[in-house]
Amino acid sequence: MFLKYFDRGHEEGEGMFHKLMHGLTGSFFHGVEPECRVNLEETRGVGIRIEKLNKYFGDNHVLKDVDLEIAAGETFSIIGPSGTGKSVLLKHIIKLETPDSGEIYIDDTPLFQPKSRAIARDYRFSMVFQSSALFNSLTVGENVGLWLREKRICKEQKIREIIRQKLAMVGLDGKEGMNTSELSGGMKKRVAIARSLAMNPDLILYDEPTAELDPVTTDELANTILKLRESTRNTTVIVTHDLNFALYVSDRIAMIHDGRIVEVGSPDQIKTSQNPIVRNFVHTTTKGIKLA
Repeated sequence: MFLKYFDRGHEEGEGMFHKLMHGLTGSFFHGVEPECRVNLEETRGVGIRIEKLNKYFGDNHVLKDVDLEIAAGETFSIIGPSGTGKSVLLKHIIKLETPDSGEIYIDDTPLFQPKSRAIARDYRFSMVFQSSALFNSLTVGENVGLWLREKRICKEQKIREIIRQKLAMVGLDGKEGMNTSELSGGMKKRVAIARSLAMNPDLILYDEPTAELDPVTTDELANTILKLRESTRNTTVIVTHDLNFALYVSDRIAMIHDGRIVEVGSPDQIKTSQNPIVRNFVHTTTKGIKLA
């Protein structure tokens, strides 16, 4: 699944990206129609700032005054046991959930202000879900190119080129024609990443990417994410209970416990934290990692 947000503001009416998302077929460029109607060659990282975010589900206070800053271009992981609010926080960043109070800013632009007061936003984002969310009726290539074809973003020849390129980036060269039923769990994860990369997002989010993967496949996925850091400038946010994975791929890590952020730091700072909550989590989840 992939998501796109672009709003030109109420003074200008619906923006051109909004129209693209609703299947506008006519070109809005003058002269010769380009290969793609959206610039898919460049990415930029976006900064994220979360201030006093609260979320209730009935009487359950899931997020409690969450404050967090993620720098543009950073690979940032949010760790913690199951049921602590990690995925709920991730869904707020892409507006799948609305807070009861507090705000999230993307490049200093608020997400949850009333639309009449909103400032223009111009970033692309995508999410890799825990289940991979591939369409079994489509081939690998068709899954990767789905957004481009549905929204008629590029000409067919360019779409095929992008599909090949993104699959190569995740180590699946030449797998366009495979059926999803033929894929291992790790391959499905990588196809889901390639599909997200097809829109060249400025922000990419992963929800429990190592779920149901064996240690060898988890290691392959970690190396895939590390290689992507070398070729893209986007901001990456990962939610995971797998601390070993987070320590390996992240620039910085935040731990959430009982709906609150209890510590933020580099992988080394997390491993050597004196916070008893963090130390207990590290001790029970990083077997074989020597604490300094």
